[in-house]
Amino acid sequence: MTRPGLAALPLAAWLLVFLAWPAVYAVRLAFTDPAGGAFPSLEPFRALAGDPLFWRAFANNALLPPLVVALEVVGGLALALLLAGRLPARRWLRTAVLVPFALPEVVFLAIARHLLAPRGYLNGVLAGFGVEPTPWLAPGHATAFAAVVLVDAWHTTPIVFLMLLSALAALPREVEQAARLDGAGDVRRFAYVTLPLLAPTLAAAILLRGLDALRIFATPLVLTGVEGVPVLSSYAYHQWSDQGSDGAAAAAGVVLAVLCVLAAIPLLARRSPA
Repeated sequence: MTRPGLAALPLAAWLLVFLAWPAVYAVRLAFTDPAGGAFPSLEPFRALAGDPLFWRAFANNALLPPLVVALEVVGGLALALLLAGRLPARRWLRTAVLVPFALPEVVFLAIARHLLAPRGYLNGVLAGFGVEPTPWLAPGHATAFAAVVLVDAWHTTPIVFLMLLSALAALPREVEQAARLDGAGDVRRFAYVTLPLLAPTLAAAILLRGLDALRIFATPLVLTGVEGVPVLSSYAYHQWSDQGSDGAAAAAGVVLAVLCVLAAIPLLARRSPA
């Protein structure tokens, strides 16, 4: 075996042990009858189809990513445009924007949960204006879903911000200067010059963050519990840890994997040659 082949052996072994084998085992478990051990069997998927909590998780997995990514793109673009200019203390402001993502996820979510708790900071501020406390994270409450969307977007918007800030720094200034000389105002330069030049970076941010948002797990679980705002990953965890149903957990994982593959198709199509 050549030296490059020998150098690749540790990586190949790592992928086999920690990725390929667990994936094959999970798929086999998802198609095994938990009662009789028969393979292949659709019994775990039949159990999912009869569970209302699974359908809530599936619906949330379809709704959360577009909302979260939309907020991230709008917020990240606005912050990138604002902090790309020559603002005073812009380095400190850029650092402040990155703080939510720099914090460990558990720490960030603990802070967010405290802010939104019944006796948390937000309700304390609203009480000063005479507003009754709101159960922001109560299971089944409409605000719980909104809280998960806003907190997850708040945590990951810095990723989109960094991508767009780097893209703005790399834009050719000659094009913008030519548009300025032609009399184009700020709005027209943004709509017809800046935004088209940022389109590839925006597309990459939307696709990559969309795939990541499909795998959302910690945010809804920490903020609202398993049944507050269920998603497929937290549902699989619930089936495995609380219900002891390995087959249902694996089946939910397979459903989530299929959704991720379907969402990745636009990315693969964009990368493929014409």
